[in-house]
Amino acid sequence: MKKLTSVFILLFSTMLFSQDFQFEEVVKVDSTVTKDELFNRARTWFGKTYNNEKFVIATEDRQNGELSGNGSMNYKTGKLYFGVGAVMGDVDYKINIFVKDGRYKYLFHSFRHEGTNVGGGTAISYGLLTDSSEAPKPSRGGANNKAWNDIKDQSTLNIKKTIESLKEAMNNKYEGSKDW
Repeated sequence: MKKLTSVFILLFSTMLFSQDFQFEEVVKVDSTVTKDELFNRARTWFGKTYNNEKFVIATEDRQNGELSGNGSMNYKTGKLYFGVGAVMGDVDYKINIFVKDGRYKYLFHSFRHEGTNVGGGTAISYGLLTDSSEAPKPSRGGANNKAWNDIKDQSTLNIKKTIESLKEAMNNKYEGSKDW
């Protein structure tokens, strides 16, 4: 009984202290750039970055300076580990961009991994990504730290590229504001 209680406490404490896998930053731009201009820049970035902006954008609140939506990236790897074909799949996530005069904040969060059905077998999905270095039990099979950490590494690389494109877009004047 003591052993069962110890296992339960260990699992419960791991769940409590695992932080969500997310990327967040407040970015200052030229103080003369208005909230409205930054909102237009962010809106344009959404449209250029994601194929179907109607699917991606969930909240578009110009008055409060908030855009939010959903994104997705494909997880593929050249690494070899047990079940790699069934682990490769999609990582979906949520995006929030908040704008104020002279600054904006982005938040990429709620990353969820879903594997792929291959060769008649079912997918291996890890679900919500966290900062934990220990892999949770996936939807099928046993936990694999190599797969878990590779999913997070690949997601980090992809999101860092996405963040760089956002920062570049937020520094470029909105096309409708240019004098042409």
